[in-house]
Amino acid sequence: MAGNFFKGTSTDQDSRFGDKERKLIMNKQWPEVFNRKLNMKNIDLSVIKPWIEKKMIQYIGIEDEVVQRQIINYLEQQSEDIRGPDPKVLSIQIMGYFEKNTLPFMTELWNLLVDAEGQDSGIPNQLLDSKKLEYEEKKKELQRLLERQKLLYQAIEYAEKTRKKTKTEQQ
Repeated sequence: MAGNFFKGTSTDQDSRFGDKERKLIMNKQWPEVFNRKLNMKNIDLSVIKPWIEKKMIQYIGIEDEVVQRQIINYLEQQSEDIRGPDPKVLSIQIMGYFEKNTLPFMTELWNLLVDAEGQDSGIPNQLLDSKKLEYEEKKKELQRLLERQKLLYQAIEYAEKTRKKTKTEQQ
């Protein structure tokens, strides 16, 4: 009588309670880049975080720290796993926030991660190039400001010379 307490089937055995996440993954068309497995240990996530924040604002219109942490935590946790992160699973997890923008966001993110994995520094070329362009623009702006400052100093010197000249002529 002691072994007859539990009868029936568990939720794992009943087909009505199957893995809905797995069904969603199987029934959806995914970009080809999602088939690429990554070694997250080769990727510097600290430079990816600001990119995620910027793109979240672009795609969902707000800066949501909870969603950002969810994405980063998933990538960090999966870096310990031999199989690495699965972009399909992450897409399903964030679909409620990004809605129709989930696939474009995840495709961009995954391409960025693939690029980062291929670099010795773990930093994607796309981010390096954008930083380089940003620095060049700042350098041009600084040169323009320096040139403007130089012109202002010349104008001030000319005004002082003219004022001194008129003052000596009046005496």
